[in-house]
Amino acid sequence: MDEDMLRCVTEQGFAARTLPLPLYVRAHAEVLVPAADAGERLDLRAADIPLLDVAVAADRRGALRQLVERAAVLRIIRSGHDSLHDPRDSGADARDGSPPAVGAGDSHDEAVARAIYQELACRRAESGIEKGTLITGREQADGPEGVALRGVDGRIDCYLLGETAGVPAVGAVLRLDRLERPLCAVVCDLWERRGVERAVQAVLREFVVTTLPRREDADRAPFPYGDFHDVVAVGETDFETLAPLPPQGETGELRDRLRLHGHRARVRVLGPADRTALVACRLEPTAKAEPSDESEHTRRPTTDTYDDWRPRDVAALGLRAPRQLSLTYERDDVRIGRVYHENSKMRTAYGTLPVVDIAEMSPPARRLLGQAYRDFGHARRQYPMRPAGEPRLLTLDQVVRRRRSWAAMGDGELTRAELAHLLTLSYGTTGAAVAGQDLRLPLRATPSAGGLYSSDMFVLVDRVSGVEPGLYYFHPGKRLLQLVDDERTLAEVAEYTGYRERAGEAAAMVVYVGAFRRNQWKYRERGYRTVLLDCGHLAQSVVTTATSLGLVAHPMIAFVDDYFNAYVGVDGVEDAVLYLTLLGPRRTGDEAA
Repeated sequence: MDEDMLRCVTEQGFAARTLPLPLYVRAHAEVLVPAADAGERLDLRAADIPLLDVAVAADRRGALRQLVERAAVLRIIRSGHDSLHDPRDSGADARDGSPPAVGAGDSHDEAVARAIYQELACRRAESGIEKGTLITGREQADGPEGVALRGVDGRIDCYLLGETAGVPAVGAVLRLDRLERPLCAVVCDLWERRGVERAVQAVLREFVVTTLPRREDADRAPFPYGDFHDVVAVGETDFETLAPLPPQGETGELRDRLRLHGHRARVRVLGPADRTALVACRLEPTAKAEPSDESEHTRRPTTDTYDDWRPRDVAALGLRAPRQLSLTYERDDVRIGRVYHENSKMRTAYGTLPVVDIAEMSPPARRLLGQAYRDFGHARRQYPMRPAGEPRLLTLDQVVRRRRSWAAMGDGELTRAELAHLLTLSYGTTGAAVAGQDLRLPLRATPSAGGLYSSDMFVLVDRVSGVEPGLYYFHPGKRLLQLVDDERTLAEVAEYTGYRERAGEAAAMVVYVGAFRRNQWKYRERGYRTVLLDCGHLAQSVVTTATSLGLVAHPMIAFVDDYFNAYVGVDGVEDAVLYLTLLGPRRTGDEAA
């Protein structure tokens, strides 16, 4: 599970954070950061977060596994301790000064194989690759496992680069017209199809690194995969001809090939066996082929626990996190919202939504569809909202350019005519549609999913000429303001908003209530989305209409839900307050604002 990999990162003294990628990069990225920056917030301080390393894979688990490996390498580099290094090693088989390769996996064998592949890739890259066989027949836009670039002016090509110690090498080259040079990566893998996938991930990792901000005095961050300048195609091979399945007994096969080419792997376990396996590995030459039974590099050596490898401070490798607000929350902060979003998706599977045929509904049920409103018909005060004459409205161009939520409000009143125009032009009935032989559905000035009009408008009046202060319901069919409550003033209600002083400036406040039952009988879980969308449509209509009338309209989501639900008289479950809009006259002399 992802949590296992994440725990392996944190237990090594680091933290992992998701890195948002551009939409044209089809992959998942995680970054390794110091433990102290695990909960860093960028929204207020815009503080720099040092990125110690970057991992790119098809999914989060793959990226976290890479971070586990890189975290272990950084610890070894920082500690200056490499128990696998033999100072007697020399020549082509020695990589003096470089840390050992590290592999992580669900099993010891998988971790060892990954570490050996990493070590071979580094050796292969250092040999200076220039020629390879182009792999054709694979979709360039999608890439293996959906990891690639899309919609960009360039391409990723993959090549077979021969073998290193008997293990196939696969290279990927990313060419983009706006890059100064191609980006390249090489991996080694017995299963060439998986090698193609890993090579594409590796070169995308290099591309992501080039897009990140960097300290001016920082050197280029070390690349964990083999790097080379370019590759020349000397032939072609079809992707479909590559082995469709990984080799049987992969670890044994890998061990035998190393022996045949005079190598053996010196391995040290870095973590407890009951967790994600983590090993360090170096290749060393052998004088002769080893027997095929279990030998030194397959026996599990004494384990170095995480306590033995105590984390130390690790300096940033020159990279900084991009200052994006999408980095400012943890996954658990938005888990419920993501669950809702997943469960409210429409799918092609049968039964996603019930099939609704209005013609087969009973006449009383059909008539209910045309009654998408409440009615406070017994209210002791009601005001008709049917203004005489045509209002003077700004042009659409003027409205768009003039609208500002925080435009200065004057301390005067709204007129009853202005309020009437506002309500009727934004949510009044503007026509009807025929549905069946006996039903005419009212149409309004604002769109709504299924014509069900799941939003209701309440208006808290404070300073409107000809209308006494109080909370009113706007009946869209009758075009009436119907009194709901007159015991609280707008000043009192403003105390339960996030902008008390601003709310206190308003002459009136529109309160939008979502009526979920009115919608969800048809759209089920997706109905919650449509209620929110309906409310947004309506609020925008109010803002646009108010601006065209020369008023100020300030939308607001900062309010105490339970207080407003109780004030309006809804339970907050079947019906709930979703949004507010403050209304006021524009301050004199502020017409150009």
